[in-house]
Amino acid sequence: AALVCCTAGAPPAWAAGSDGGRHSRSKLRDKEDRYEREQNGGSGSSASGGGSGDSDSGAQLVKMDDGQLTLNFKGVKQEVAGLGGRIKRAHKRATKSLKKKVDSTVSGLNNGGNRPVSGRSLGTSRPGQAGGSYGGGGYGHTAQAPWVGSVLGWAGVLFIAWAVIQVFGLGGPGGFQLPKSLRLGLGGGGRRRKKPRGSGPGRWVSDRLLGGREVWVEDAFSSKVTRGNALGDDLTISRSGGLSEKVAIERRKEEAKVAKVKAAADDAMPPPWWDPPSLGYCPPSQRDERVTAARAVLARCGAKRVGGAEYTDDDLAELREACAAAGSSVADRVRPETARVGIYKAGVEFALDAAARRTSTSTIGPPAQFLTGLSDDIGVAPGKAGRTVTAAVAARIRAELLQAGAQRRQGDDGGAMMTLDGIIGVVSCFPPASHSAELEMVADGLAPRLSREERAALLEMFMSIGGGDAAGAVAEALGFPPPTSAPPSAPSP
Repeated sequence: AALVCCTAGAPPAWAAGSDGGRHSRSKLRDKEDRYEREQNGGSGSSASGGGSGDSDSGAQLVKMDDGQLTLNFKGVKQEVAGLGGRIKRAHKRATKSLKKKVDSTVSGLNNGGNRPVSGRSLGTSRPGQAGGSYGGGGYGHTAQAPWVGSVLGWAGVLFIAWAVIQVFGLGGPGGFQLPKSLRLGLGGGGRRRKKPRGSGPGRWVSDRLLGGREVWVEDAFSSKVTRGNALGDDLTISRSGGLSEKVAIERRKEEAKVAKVKAAADDAMPPPWWDPPSLGYCPPSQRDERVTAARAVLARCGAKRVGGAEYTDDDLAELREACAAAGSSVADRVRPETARVGIYKAGVEFALDAAARRTSTSTIGPPAQFLTGLSDDIGVAPGKAGRTVTAAVAARIRAELLQAGAQRRQGDDGGAMMTLDGIIGVVSCFPPASHSAELEMVADGLAPRLSREERAALLEMFMSIGGGDAAGAVAEALGFPPPTSAPPSAPSP
């Protein structure tokens, strides 16, 4: 049974009457509810298809009628069972309605076709319709015009050509340009930029030392003269008070040329001890054989250098004798330059040893003649040979003086005298120039190692053993002026 309650107490007076107190408005509401149920596919109608209004209203769970709330529990199970079907039917109707609205909206975008565009899958074209692809429902799209592909192709070609011109800088001045970071530094793109104010003709180049920055490089050989050009023909003083860049460059070139000529003259100047040996006679028939023998000796010396072995005095003496016998040199065969310098320095050491012993009957013979002939044999200039010998003599004097000072500290005066005696032979054979830079450096090196008293005692000992002409060089090496009559005395304590 239905539970009927009144929300406002007794029904109003206007609601009383026939037909159980129903008003005409209640009947109209019943008709609207029945129409809605029919539209929604409800199951509230009777089996005969023409049930009364009471049976229709009884199918509802909750009913409000003229202030009365009616709850009906009879049709709960039926309503719940039909709920899923009603939801599916409502979703189907909404989808169909939405599709109709979309088709009507885009019907003008079919590009000349007689059917609207749809989102359905595309199929094959149908006869009687415009060209294109259509689906099963007749929806689709039409084919594009034949000229559209040509326009797109030519547009792509023109764009590629424009990009190449911009990147490689192949266009003329003016016009749109790509950013500098997108242009290649191939020289062409740089010509499109304006040159700096006051500069002459030239071009923009990328400097790797500046991280790829472009700099303006003027053409120094251009005949066009620009006002304010540092490389122009105007050799006047610049605004800043100094010489122009072109004048400075030419001055540096002249100075380098003068220095080169002076160096060549110095190399050609022989030192004071220079003693060329006498030339021997070589028969023309034996010249080639002797030259080959001299080259063989040089090859053996080169093999020793490569193998890490040191030259001996016999090797260099044999080379000197072979070249003297052939009357020729092997300077063109000595490579590289370091090999030439190494051979001559080894010969200098052998010559200083022979000079310290004060003998000319050693393997190499007279030291001065040996070094003079060896320099000609291997292609060492006289001036360079003299500087090499002077440096070796200064190093030998420094070593001998340090050795003599150490022997005096140990109380071995006899050994100190023998050591100083070797300096006499070296300085007598290869005398260094007075007030030379080499002797000054020797004095600066000995000052912190030997006290003034020790250096004065060494000079006195050197003069006592007969230093003679070598005393001046030894005095300069010890930091004293050349002696005149007596050596400087040590200061009294």
